[in-house]
Amino acid sequence: MPILTAMNPSVRTAHHYRFPYEKNGSESFRLGYCYAFHLVTGGKGTVTLPTGTFAIAKGDLLYFPPKLQHSFHSDAAHALSTYNLYCDIWATRPDAGQKHLVWKEADFDPHLLTAMEPNSDLDNLPNLLHFQHQSAITDLFALVVEQHQNAAPYSDAIGKSLLQALLLKIVQLHTYLPFIDFRIKPLLDNIHQKAYMGSSYEAWLEQCKLKKTQFHQLFKQATGMSPKAYWTSVIMKQAAAALKESARSVTDIAEDLGYSSIHHFSKQFTLYYGISPSEYRNRQRS
Repeated sequence: MPILTAMNPSVRTAHHYRFPYEKNGSESFRLGYCYAFHLVTGGKGTVTLPTGTFAIAKGDLLYFPPKLQHSFHSDAAHALSTYNLYCDIWATRPDAGQKHLVWKEADFDPHLLTAMEPNSDLDNLPNLLHFQHQSAITDLFALVVEQHQNAAPYSDAIGKSLLQALLLKIVQLHTYLPFIDFRIKPLLDNIHQKAYMGSSYEAWLEQCKLKKTQFHQLFKQATGMSPKAYWTSVIMKQAAAALKESARSVTDIAEDLGYSSIHHFSKQFTLYYGISPSEYRNRQRS
């Protein structure tokens, strides 16, 4: 069974598409030759699969392995729009061109079917994933589509690399990373950007609009740490980076990170890394 990093992906076709409500009647059947990924960017609607019909909205990601029958239906008032990405994952099929699906089963040509390999990561990937607060997924989809539609030098190579990154990111988010509640994610981003402002538990509660018990539970679920321990890890990593990347004094770095006392900073750094800031810097440069 090949691992996912052994993939040799290529795009058959990729674009942004708006599903007209008036054309729902022609969307009763789809059958794909290759792997398909659809990211909803606006509107709402439903997708019908052999297992049932499911509501979809902005931020939802749909994954269809080859030969999975499906259909889309757009909402009358809010037309469904998606990034649509059709790709070969294990081997390129230049002979297939951009042929990616049919709308009638009788038209299906098995000679155009992509190579398929058993892979636990893909085999366990659900058809519907909720990525409402994962901007990296949206950015990668947009970049893959952009490179696919670009005729400039290196566009094909860049597109393949981006496609591989996108597929690995989708699997990583679903399978290997902890669930992060949408009320916790902005706080984590804020801690990384403004760790120097300190660790105010009350301010964090206010930002998340959560009660203390629920906040602590969701935070630990997302990070595996208490809020205070997570902030400490962020500020200490920023301190270590500053020691490696600059010739500034330890006092100057401590002040930049919001410490009023060099002694407190040095003590916390030593507790975290097991050595003093000065010794850490010396070891990195020796």
